[in-house]
Amino acid sequence: MKREERLAQAIIEGFETYWQSFYSISDGAPQRFVEADWPGSQKAARERTALYNRSIVAFCEKLSGGLPVDWRLVRQHLASELAGRFDAPLVKTFYNSIFRKLNGRLDLDDARAFVSGSDNRSLPGGSPPIMRYSTKDFAEFFRQILRDSALCDCLTDIDQDALRLARRLREIMPDGLEQSACHAEMLTTAFYRNKGAYLMGRFTTSSSQTPFALSVGHVAGKVLVDALIWGEDRLSILFSFTRAYFMVSDRNPIALAAYLGTMLPAKKSWELLSAIGFFKHGKTEFVRGYREHLEMSDDQFLLAEGIKGQVMVVFYLPSYQVVFKVIKDRFPATKKVTPGDVKKAYQLVKSHDRVGRMADTQEFHEFSFPVSRFAPEVLDELHNLASDSFRIEGQQLIVRHLYAERLMTPLNLYIQTCSEPDLRLVLTDYGDALKDLAAANIFPGDMLLKNFGVTRHGRVVFYDYDEICYLTEIAFRSIPGGDNGDSLSAEPWFDVAEYDVFPEEFSTFLFPDEKLKERFSDKHADLFTVSGWQAFQDQLGAGVISDVLPYPPEDRLVNSKGD
Repeated sequence: MKREERLAQAIIEGFETYWQSFYSISDGAPQRFVEADWPGSQKAARERTALYNRSIVAFCEKLSGGLPVDWRLVRQHLASELAGRFDAPLVKTFYNSIFRKLNGRLDLDDARAFVSGSDNRSLPGGSPPIMRYSTKDFAEFFRQILRDSALCDCLTDIDQDALRLARRLREIMPDGLEQSACHAEMLTTAFYRNKGAYLMGRFTTSSSQTPFALSVGHVAGKVLVDALIWGEDRLSILFSFTRAYFMVSDRNPIALAAYLGTMLPAKKSWELLSAIGFFKHGKTEFVRGYREHLEMSDDQFLLAEGIKGQVMVVFYLPSYQVVFKVIKDRFPATKKVTPGDVKKAYQLVKSHDRVGRMADTQEFHEFSFPVSRFAPEVLDELHNLASDSFRIEGQQLIVRHLYAERLMTPLNLYIQTCSEPDLRLVLTDYGDALKDLAAANIFPGDMLLKNFGVTRHGRVVFYDYDEICYLTEIAFRSIPGGDNGDSLSAEPWFDVAEYDVFPEEFSTFLFPDEKLKERFSDKHADLFTVSGWQAFQDQLGAGVISDVLPYPPEDRLVNSKGD
């Protein structure tokens, strides 16, 4: 057997080792949920997120110092070995990662790697296991679903859950529809994340299809169905790019993501693959989708709207709902961070529970753009501020290191044009975002409105991570009084350590507009106080892991007592 053939086989074996470890972690989710082992759930999520890179590094270290490799032959052998395998796309992504790790700047092409993905589209995809139901009785309908589900044995009172769900569905459904036969199909696998478990399905009538999920949680010592998440918009929030990845035991993630795509057509395949933990293959699909979009469009990359950041050059393609971020060569003296610190901050967010308030990012090396598609002002910005981060080869501008994330409307721009009711809602949600982050042990650092975005669902999301840190690292202090200084002076008259923060200053620098300050203070005046922030630190110190639900409180079927 030739060296290239042995290497192709070793890559398959290396992937299978990674695969076994991935599902060993995912398969532990049901037990962690039953035991309410929330610290264990957080640890497992971090371990699984780090697993892919660890697997690639470990594999490549075994090959270091080996003989030269003809990667064209390796690719040929691998493609032959993977013919007909349902997991072939995932193995090919694993191979691409190894290729890039061992070859550095050498660009991917279809001769030596798997770039276009065209040979994946004829693979047998199959479909995930589902169960079908048909009934006119809503209570019996939900009772059957819960009894057949993977959560059956841990639910405290299925009959009571079914009655609550039937009552809520009658409130949601149009008048008279209950008299007709209703059908549903349910995925047999459960989805686990943080402190919740979810059953996913699709409700069908003669005239419509509606995706939905049943949220199950621990409430007052009981395991109950906590909410009926109804409709594409609500389910889309459950699968948001601002939340941690699900733990799912389904062994065909390609088919599962494809099925979820029929429920959530506004979601792209890379988003759904990432949502179920395969973010590296999601990254592969992102690149393919980006390249296909470039071929079908002709608009230019523009500088992102809003106030320019001090750390990143940010640009986007108007026809593509993604922004690209490149770290600048130099930061202003006011920024006490380095490029290395920025990279660590983004990695922290990747491995942390994002609680619906931090955007997931895709990190890329050697990412290429056609030079002709850049507006002159973007090229000028890159040349002037980030010249160390890219090079031009022929007609391609190649960025050595960048981040990509979903496009959002900057909060400071949103409040300038939104209606008065939407203004009150978004300011309330901004305060809720700060509190959700605090409950997850995250302090944004720079809390200015320009560093937050508004999603298409109207949710406020933090996306500027260069000063992010753990909340437990912060020392919240009151501004000292006395005759030794002037509270309005530009420089403090007292000692300030690196992690000292003074909440009473927030109202001034966050809201110079008094009307905005008043509207924010209606719900969140406690965020202008030391005690308000220290209360979150006390919770964290006591080991409390808060519920940050992917649906509004009014959607809950039970109260805090489980009634």
